Amino acid sequence: MNRMFKILAAVIILSASACFAISTEEDWQRLTDEALDLYHYGNNKEAVNVAREALKAAEEIFGPDDLKVAGSVDNLATYLAAAGNIKEADRLYRRALSMLQKKLPPDDRYLAIFMDYLALFYDEIGKSGYAKELRERANAIRVKSPAEQSR
Repeated sequence: MNRMFKILAAVIILSASACFAISTEEDWQRLTDEALDLYHYGNNKEAVNVAREALKAAEEIFGPDDLKVAGSVDNLATYLAAAGNIKEADRLYRRALSMLQKKLPPDDRYLAIFMDYLALFYDEIGKSGYAKELRERANAIRVKSPAEQSR
């Protein structure tokens, strides 16, 4: 009985500590990778759950304005869209775009790529006007971008 009590106590302690163990970049990366794997295997609902954990971890570890947080927001939006939660995905995609616009230079190529990516989402959900606007903004960035002009 004493041995069983010790095992049960150890399980409870480990379970409780697991709730508070997300404190490093490696933990965030593990959650991010796990969510991506779940998404690739078509388990969108569980991918959403894990991506929410990854986002929470990113905000705690890196701060609310970090580019890794924007990436986590984007990932969660992607998994939500795949799970059929278009309204929340839309809100999060707009949040990610806003974060990128604040953190990246206005002529950053990644910003243009992200806008093109979002335009596909908005075309798919019937918001072709907003999709067109995003593509135009992305094209304007590519025209201004020194990296694009040197090719």
